[in-house]
Amino acid sequence: MKNYIKNLSKKDLILLNIRKMYDSYGYKRISLPSFEEYDLYNENKDFIDRNVLTVMSPNGKLLALRPDITLSVAKKISKDQSLKYSKIYYQENTYNLTKYVGYDENEQLGIELIGKESTFLDFEIVDLAIKSLDIINEKSMITLSHARFISSIFDNLNLEYEVKEEIFDCINKKNSHDIKKILENNKFISENVKQLIYKIPELSGNLDDIEKELLKYEVNDDIKKILLELKQLNNLLFKFHKKSKIVFDFSIVKNLNYYNGIILQGYIEGFPNVILTGGRYDKLFEKFGVDTGAIGFAILTDSLKGYYKDEDKNDFEILIAYDNSDFEKLVKFVNDFQEKGLRVRTENIENFKENDSEIFNYNEKYLFKNGNLIKK
Repeated sequence: MKNYIKNLSKKDLILLNIRKMYDSYGYKRISLPSFEEYDLYNENKDFIDRNVLTVMSPNGKLLALRPDITLSVAKKISKDQSLKYSKIYYQENTYNLTKYVGYDENEQLGIELIGKESTFLDFEIVDLAIKSLDIINEKSMITLSHARFISSIFDNLNLEYEVKEEIFDCINKKNSHDIKKILENNKFISENVKQLIYKIPELSGNLDDIEKELLKYEVNDDIKKILLELKQLNNLLFKFHKKSKIVFDFSIVKNLNYYNGIILQGYIEGFPNVILTGGRYDKLFEKFGVDTGAIGFAILTDSLKGYYKDEDKNDFEILIAYDNSDFEKLVKFVNDFQEKGLRVRTENIENFKENDSEIFNYNEKYLFKNGNLIKK
């Protein structure tokens, strides 16, 4: 077992350690189908931000290769009420159509905590997200937002759906200039609310500073309640994590038809893009008719492939080209190397080529001939 772990790539070793951590918190690993009925995604188009790969089953049913894991989790829980209060994790692939290659396959390691919103459940997931990032790289950071912050401002505004979506896109891109262009001539929105909306892309950093900035405006009771909830969560997180690891950013906007609480994004040093993403999505379960909620996140594990520059590039350490003289001796030589923690590949001498180093990466080559092992 020790040799097996020693020979894991850095990426696989990190994922192993993260899974062990989830196990230690009582989370159970589940498997999900790669194919789902196409209707699952067709009925939730606004939850999927990618094109779906479809295939016809032998009985004529239209199936889809899974483009999203959260929907599959919600469907599984809606059909199995015993999972209503579960703690689960998965390591699965998602699939989507791409313009040039045809399709793309991406792996995720994710975790879901099933249960209605509470400070402690939200804390547990954010805490595990921070710890997961630390296993990847201790120089990491979690960014938090809240879906209801945006909805509490925009739900009662007299704006068309498309206009709201355009503004949300600008907020995500921290583009205050274009938000002003969209709203400046709108006479149905008060100047106070306009100024608050213009300010949203800048609401990032320390939660206390964000609160001071927000209270300059006439914010509604819902926003005050959200700030109180976030302060309770923040204070609990600060008791166990460095303050520098936790940043709030209210410009993060996710699909408000599904997300209704904490939103989180994770980053590690040396990697410019989001490596971890998630949030609370109780509204998704409402669509499945289930009286529960859930919060979770996914680590975009394929992003780690090129992250470690000092990764061992060897396919194995030892290559042995053998004849048919004495298989018992050959096996003993292989076992001796493996007991030292070395990976060994054997190839019949007929396949032995002088240019095999162009095919494989290894440290040493041996020739096993007439019962003897000769180093090349």
